[in-house]
Amino acid sequence: MKIRIILLMTALLWGFLPLAEAAGWDLNGVGLPAVISQLRDGAAALPSPLPLMASSHTIICVDPGHPNTYNDGFTPVNGTNETRINWQVALKLEKILKEKGFEVLMTKSSEKEYVENKDRALMANTGGAALAVHLHCESTPGSGFTIYYPDREGTYDYKDDPDNGFKGPSQEVMAGSLVFAQAMSKGMAQGLAGGLADLGVKGDSKTKVGSSQGALTFSIFSKVPTITIEMAVLTNLHDANFIKSEAGQEKMAQAIASGILLYQTP
Repeated sequence: MKIRIILLMTALLWGFLPLAEAAGWDLNGVGLPAVISQLRDGAAALPSPLPLMASSHTIICVDPGHPNTYNDGFTPVNGTNETRINWQVALKLEKILKEKGFEVLMTKSSEKEYVENKDRALMANTGGAALAVHLHCESTPGSGFTIYYPDREGTYDYKDDPDNGFKGPSQEVMAGSLVFAQAMSKGMAQGLAGGLADLGVKGDSKTKVGSSQGALTFSIFSKVPTITIEMAVLTNLHDANFIKSEAGQEKMAQAIASGILLYQTP
């Protein structure tokens, strides 16, 4: 069976070689992708893919949502505000992820630092992040947490920004984001059982911004799997009391970290 698979892949890749030659690749091996060179030269097997595992070289972008010029997140709600909760959970998540062997890229260096949503995505892209997690809280009817992922291409449209008209994300990013969202949903549902209700996984197009742009701004510019977590409904007293507490924030951070680990080692 192993030999049949190798022969099949060899035939497929040999069909690709004329295209490589037309593109200007050196078919004697210089500049040729290693996997094709090895098959052409009779290598016994394909090289093993490198798994995305927790290590000092795996970077997770943690984005504590708000403030930005669209919404500062400072409005008092049940004794707290969204910006504060996002920041407090992000700090706990950063600590947990580092303890598990990840590097963490934070999009802010202080709670009240203003960073535009587009720039948060660009930080993840240029910073070498493998995944991006955007932390937010709802102020709508209901109770519980919701996970959003880009389910369609969006077109950026924000005030007079010079990047207006930019389209994204790619199909690859959307597919990876869905897998990430499903893993996160499982990790959070397990970690928050009995604390906060699981409101499920939804597409960006279900959000206010996503319904107008097609996707959230983070998603449009993202080059890596990206999700937005609405961790709790702050206008719900039960949710607010849970997420305001040190114990609730720690539980939330642990649940999000579990979702990240499930994505990497399903």
